[in-house]
Amino acid sequence: MKKNMTLRLCAAFLSVAALSANAAVIEVLPSASDWGTGDANSAITNTVAKDGNGSLELNGDRTRFFGLGNPYNNASNIGLLSDLTNFTFDWLIAGTSISNLSPDYTPALRLHLWNADGSVRSELIWEGAYNGTYGNTDRDVWYSTSFSDNFYLGGAATPDYNVSLGDQITQLAMGTYISAISVGVGSSAGNGYKAFADNVTIGFAGQESRTFNFETDSVAVSTPASLGLFSLGLLMLSTRLRKMKAA
Repeated sequence: MKKNMTLRLCAAFLSVAALSANAAVIEVLPSASDWGTGDANSAITNTVAKDGNGSLELNGDRTRFFGLGNPYNNASNIGLLSDLTNFTFDWLIAGTSISNLSPDYTPALRLHLWNADGSVRSELIWEGAYNGTYGNTDRDVWYSTSFSDNFYLGGAATPDYNVSLGDQITQLAMGTYISAISVGVGSSAGNGYKAFADNVTIGFAGQESRTFNFETDSVAVSTPASLGLFSLGLLMLSTRLRKMKAA
């Protein structure tokens, strides 16, 4: 009986370990062909490393670092907005940053959209100002966003800044699709603004989420989520085996 129980526990642990190993972490190097279209103020550097040897460095305002498609081409379609299940990133404000706006002004994460017939372009935008970061942010510290955070609809006549991404998805017309994603800085931050970003994660229904990890050189990286799953499996297995031994 104990032998069978041990085998079942080992199988459970291996299943957890398999989930960890299958996490889709994709390295994005400076030479990547599907990332980097943008401007001279954004680049992958090793100035501040995150989960490896690099991250995305953002300088000045109105900075854009596009990925996975072309935001201005309505033939670029990386997935339906209604199928989106995950969209997050990590960000950090440099200790040397000088902002014309709040000292806690954050980078922005964007979904670039087209309506169903490709005639109207729009953006869903995450910024810290609408997610409680002002007055709660330290310099040179990494923070992570959540899929349940607020995103506002860029270009709207009267944008609502307090709407969750899930609610925005529900409210936008069916058939709206994503042409690209981007990390950048909004307008008016000033030339002295400096921030960093990493681990842009996007997922769609029926597909494994992908985390894009910016690196200057290829390096094996384990994400916090995968490490957490692996550790949980080890803890479950060791606890159960101790109980069985004591019984």
